[in-house]
Amino acid sequence: MSQEKKASFWNYIQCVNIIHYKKTEISNQFIKESKDNRTDKCLQLLEPTFVHQILNLNSLIPINSNLKAYINFQDMNKNSALHYAVLNENISLVQALIFKQIQIDMVNSEQITPFMLACIHGYIDIILILYDEGADINHQDNKGDTSLHYACKFNQKDVVECLLKMNGIQIRKNNEQKIPESYINQQEIHVLFQNYHLSTKSKRYTNLEKRTKEIKIQNILTEYFKKQKKCQLKESSNHIIKYEIKQKSLNQQSNQINQILINTPSTTDSMKQSKSKDDERIGPQQFKIVGLLGRGSFGEVYLVQKQQNLYAMKVLRKSLIFKQNICRYAITERNVLSVSSHPFIVKLRYAFQTQDKLFMILDYCPGGDLGQILTKQKRLSEDLVKLYMCEIILALEDLHKRDIIFRDLKPDNIVLDSEGHALLTDFGLSKEGILDANRGAQSFCGSVAYLAPEMLKRQGHGKALDWYLLGVVMYELLTGLPPYYSNDKDVLFNNIQNQELQIPNKISVEGKSLLKALLNRNPINRLGSGEGDYLEVKQHPYFQDINWDQVFNRELKLPKPNNKINLLSKGVQNVFDLQSFIEIEKSHIDGWSYIHTE
Repeated sequence: MSQEKKASFWNYIQCVNIIHYKKTEISNQFIKESKDNRTDKCLQLLEPTFVHQILNLNSLIPINSNLKAYINFQDMNKNSALHYAVLNENISLVQALIFKQIQIDMVNSEQITPFMLACIHGYIDIILILYDEGADINHQDNKGDTSLHYACKFNQKDVVECLLKMNGIQIRKNNEQKIPESYINQQEIHVLFQNYHLSTKSKRYTNLEKRTKEIKIQNILTEYFKKQKKCQLKESSNHIIKYEIKQKSLNQQSNQINQILINTPSTTDSMKQSKSKDDERIGPQQFKIVGLLGRGSFGEVYLVQKQQNLYAMKVLRKSLIFKQNICRYAITERNVLSVSSHPFIVKLRYAFQTQDKLFMILDYCPGGDLGQILTKQKRLSEDLVKLYMCEIILALEDLHKRDIIFRDLKPDNIVLDSEGHALLTDFGLSKEGILDANRGAQSFCGSVAYLAPEMLKRQGHGKALDWYLLGVVMYELLTGLPPYYSNDKDVLFNNIQNQELQIPNKISVEGKSLLKALLNRNPINRLGSGEGDYLEVKQHPYFQDINWDQVFNRELKLPKPNNKINLLSKGVQNVFDLQSFIEIEKSHIDGWSYIHTE
């Protein structure tokens, strides 16, 4: 073995030993720094580069990604860094630890979570941050107390009001068989609970009434199908015509009963418009599943058929979205799409729910998404990218006019229809009510490689965020990778905030100018951040030869996809059945149902 290889080998052995013996020491120091409220020193211990320097290791020893504090480490009392960050009301450290993917529901020796500590001390901002990240709001400690118990015990009126408004909050008994209200000392908190119970009672009555109607309809349909089966057994082939006449009559009777009994309170105002009889009660039984198109973290997308039309059916499992506290993202997507009618935004045709799932029926785009196309072709021509950018800009313009930001613009969320036009899809991370370019939204969200500098800095963001992401998408379509890309997340984030932008020479001068303007790290100086918003982008010299009316009218000549259907699996999937259409109170989401009308 050569001297160089021997040195390399011993360096490796030394590094392994250091990691083995120093990991606990570093982690203990990490907890101490968080307890002492020293944010910078605490976070440095999560960075291998800083740890390498703190330990004064030989520069010949390569930096090892495992040489850092264990983020979920707990001290002798089982408190984590997040527990101490909450106790110190250190919002910056709380957000940074969440960003580093700390477990937010860790319990200490008393089985108390960080969320419960925030409720005890009345730290509303931290409560909302943890709630937004999916904290368990109904967790019970070793005494059986919940966050609501503690809020009442410590007379935290604002916390009680906040908790009672949270989706999924439950009134539980502790080990002494006492509910939170047993500990109330203030009349104002009593009033909050009275209003909560009145509201809950009203919802229960409405849902019970609706469930009763559903059961009636189910019983009618069950009897109908039994009669139909008997007819099939008794009647011979010579009586087929008579049977069909009878069946048509029964169908008409069933439709009449539906019209009398069904009056769904959760249906949006748009459903009050005139609809065909076939759409009076949209549900699973009206769709035939062709096959599976794709899978996500919380559900699947299926290709389905209704009459002669193909649709993409997005299925979300309620158990997962309730557990992760992301129901609001599903509702946001449904709300944004239900009021969108734009040539470059995918259309929501129907929305309905069963006991365990949420369904959205969207227009099927056979061309796939730009992420799939990029995987096959590696990069696209600048002429083609320019056309796609034009259509995406008009889609973002429509959203911004309605004070909505998209926030999740990436090739995977841009799909191609049968004519090759680009449409935005997946609006779960969208945010409504955003008026400004660089403020209005606070949530940390997005895909890792597509995070804007202001998102990483957690300084708030607005409409200018979408223009940065447009620049990222344009860069990736032209080069094959997002700007600043690295497989190492820490390196990637550092690059996004500090590395110089490298633009290949093959891109046109105007294209380079547009990329630099869109990828400006300062959202205030970014193209599109002024009062003109989308007009600034459309008036850039890169688009001087574009007729925007032609773009809007879908007159651009784009390559048509081959329309070949690519399914992960074919045939009928066990996604839903007719009986699961009877909804139960605790899983029902008000306002979900929707039927698109032209």
